[in-house]
Amino acid sequence: MESIKSSIADLTEHFNLRMAEFQRDLRNAVPASSPVSNINSQFNSFRSFVIAALESLQLQVELLSQQCDVMEMRSRRKILLVHGVPEDKHENIPAHISKVLGDHLKLPGLTADSISRSHRLGQLGKGKPRAILVKFKDSSVKDKVWGAKKNLKGTGITISEFLTKRRHEVFLAARQRFGISRCWTDNGVVVVMGSDQSKHRVHTKQELDAIPSDSDSVVQGPSAATIVSNAVKDSKTTYLRSKRIVKK
Repeated sequence: MESIKSSIADLTEHFNLRMAEFQRDLRNAVPASSPVSNINSQFNSFRSFVIAALESLQLQVELLSQQCDVMEMRSRRKILLVHGVPEDKHENIPAHISKVLGDHLKLPGLTADSISRSHRLGQLGKGKPRAILVKFKDSSVKDKVWGAKKNLKGTGITISEFLTKRRHEVFLAARQRFGISRCWTDNGVVVVMGSDQSKHRVHTKQELDAIPSDSDSVVQGPSAATIVSNAVKDSKTTYLRSKRIVKK
C-alpha cells in the first residue's frame, strides 16, 4: 500500500512538471490575440481536472491504507513481544517463555498450552537476545500478561505490543517528541499524555502533530547574548566617572 501511495505521489509530481513545461511552450507559441488563444483556458481546465482526480485517488488510497492497518492490528491482538530473554541453542521456546513469564509475572496458570505460537524474531546474532513473538490462544490470557508487566521491573525483561509498521513509526515519533514516560500503547493504540495532562489516542502522524506539546506554549524570552549585552551597558552607565569640574 505504501508503494502505491509513493507511485501516485511520483506520478502527480511528474504530471505537474510536464504540464508546466507544456503550458509555457503553449503560451509562447499561441499569442493572446490569436483566434485559438482560448486553448490556454481549456488546457488549464484539463490540468485542474487531472490534478483533482489524482488528489482524490491519493485520498482513497490513504483510506484503504488506514483500513488495512486496522485489520492487520486486529489480527495481532493476541500477540505480545518479549524482549531480553537469554537464548539457548536447544531451547523449547513455548515451555521456556511460559515458565519465565509465569514466574516473573506471578501467573501460575500460564503454561505452554496457553500459547498457540512462539518463535524468535530475526536472525541469530552475537549481540543481545532476539525478541520472542508470543501468540496466546485466548485474548484474556494475553490481557493478564500485559496487565502484569510491571512485575518485570528490574529483571531485564520487557514486554511490548506487536505494532504494525505505521503505528510503530507513530509511537517512536511520539516518544521522541513527548518523552518516553508520556507515551505508551493500549491494544495497539498509541496513547500520549499531552501538556495539559489529558490523554490522546492517536493512530496516525497527522493526529500526533495535532497534539500541542510543551514547546508550543513556551514564550520566547531575550537571548543570552542580549541579556549579557544589556548588563554590560548598565554597568558602564552605573560606574561611568563623572566629569571633573575645575574651579577657577
